[in-house]
Amino acid sequence: MQNDFKFKVNLGGMIDILSNHLYSSPDVFVRELMQNGVDAISARQTADKQFPENGGLITVEIDEGKTIRFTDNGTGLTEEEIHRFLAVIGQSSKRDIEEGMINADYIGRFGIGLLSCFMVTDEILIRTRSFRQPDSCIEWHGRPDGTYTIRPALRECEIGTEIVIKAKQGAEDYFTEERVSELILYYGLPLPFPVCIKKGGELRRINTLPAVSGSTKESVMQLGTALFGENFIDFIPLESKSGLFSGAAYILPYSVAANAEQKHRIYLKNMLLTEDGKSILPKWAFFVRCFFNTARLRPTASREDFYDDDNLKAARKELGECISKYLMRISRTNPPLLKRIVTIHSLAVKSIAAEDDELFNVFMPHLTFETSLGEMTGSEIRSFAGRISYTPELDRFRQLSSIYRAQGELLVNAGYVYDTSLIRKLAEKNAFADIKEVEDSDIEGILSDPEGVDRDVVRRFEQAANDAVSDDEIMCSLKSFSPEQLPALFVTDENARILRDIKRSKAAGLDIFSEMLDAFSEEFEGLGHSTLYFNANNPLVKKLISTDREEKLKAAAAVLYVQSLLSGGHPVKTKEMEMLNNGLLVLLD
Repeated sequence: MQNDFKFKVNLGGMIDILSNHLYSSPDVFVRELMQNGVDAISARQTADKQFPENGGLITVEIDEGKTIRFTDNGTGLTEEEIHRFLAVIGQSSKRDIEEGMINADYIGRFGIGLLSCFMVTDEILIRTRSFRQPDSCIEWHGRPDGTYTIRPALRECEIGTEIVIKAKQGAEDYFTEERVSELILYYGLPLPFPVCIKKGGELRRINTLPAVSGSTKESVMQLGTALFGENFIDFIPLESKSGLFSGAAYILPYSVAANAEQKHRIYLKNMLLTEDGKSILPKWAFFVRCFFNTARLRPTASREDFYDDDNLKAARKELGECISKYLMRISRTNPPLLKRIVTIHSLAVKSIAAEDDELFNVFMPHLTFETSLGEMTGSEIRSFAGRISYTPELDRFRQLSSIYRAQGELLVNAGYVYDTSLIRKLAEKNAFADIKEVEDSDIEGILSDPEGVDRDVVRRFEQAANDAVSDDEIMCSLKSFSPEQLPALFVTDENARILRDIKRSKAAGLDIFSEMLDAFSEEFEGLGHSTLYFNANNPLVKKLISTDREEKLKAAAAVLYVQSLLSGGHPVKTKEMEMLNNGLLVLLD
């Protein structure tokens, strides 16, 4: 026979989890109290036809370091509603009793926000009078052990709800006018109802937008400066076609890293939800700071982020479209502004252009790239009258750029993030341009056999150089190339570079990793190709070709080998540093 049992819940432990571990900071108790007040006022506006349209008000009274009293003139609660909602964790008073649905006008959803107060107090006192039962004023005392009491209020109260909390030990800093005012402004800046500090019988509204003046654009820019403390380049209107959000994205006046933390002001139903835009903004939008409000996205239980659903994906897509359309518009109406944005935020713009064909056509002419002929724009590369080569490897560009420059040929460094995608896309879209990735055969085409040097002399030199390098995976070759100031050029492919890195790590690493590195190196053995080219046009190499002292030739070849590694940005192993030192000693002797 099977028996069914019910879970037993330790209410004190559950409250501790929710109030001390769900929320990231005690600060949120101010947000949750404002949220309850705003939702109560919204409910009264809907249900009480006698309530003035602009009659909503939240007041806050503070006894410094001791007590905070939040009062709203919303619906209030009956005793039956107190038992049903305040005493049941997860049961929200905003829930429609008959339909079981949550009114879209309300900020709260989960019926747990009040518990955040237990982070700063050991007891919550609520006095409330419902507009449905105006003859009854009730007091509710709730404690973090899960117990509560209800009794008739000892003093009269207006229709609405008054919440009183006393500072527990260690939380006194949250019970000051300065701190509470700061949190009201931070969380509730665009709330539709006044939130006022009450002091000496006078009210001072806290949640007022910064004063702005001038045209619409000027006022929006002034608002951005007031919110974020930055003098932004421009702003991008954020208006969702489907009504998911509205606001502005401000363009930073300086470049930022893609992984830099950017603080936004993202509101849900006019209450600050998060400063972190990672979940809703496109990854490439790291060059803007956003101030916008949304009403239809779902918050997580802690109300510190959005629930990942189809609406969030749609909002992220529409936000990206707003930014993209703005950039396309100013490409036609304000090219100097576009050029300034591209110059400052080249990484972000490159990431957009790499993904979007239409924006690629807009941005590519303005983007800059490192080349063998100096920095060039996409427009200059596209119009170059000759073969255009590129390499997606930064080290390879460093190795080859001087050679290409000496020949007057264009080699583009596509080794930085997004550059390879952009140059390849440029090649695809320009059928008449000769754009291709560098191959070993291209390099060999720039090099030529040395003139006027006997073949036997060449073989003798190459053999001595191979003996000096003493590496079976590197072949030494004597060629003529420009510039003549470059004595040697080390050219290697990706497989050979990986193998060199593995061997260098093995030489410098611990024995416990030796077997693992051996296994890695076996995968790349025989796959790599490396060549050390000596320049027969170089004065030093010319002297080495003509010398009959083999010891001197080998020592100089070893020194030039290590020099070519260093100039090409290759890591140098301990063995190669020893070769350099020994070669120099031989030459000095």
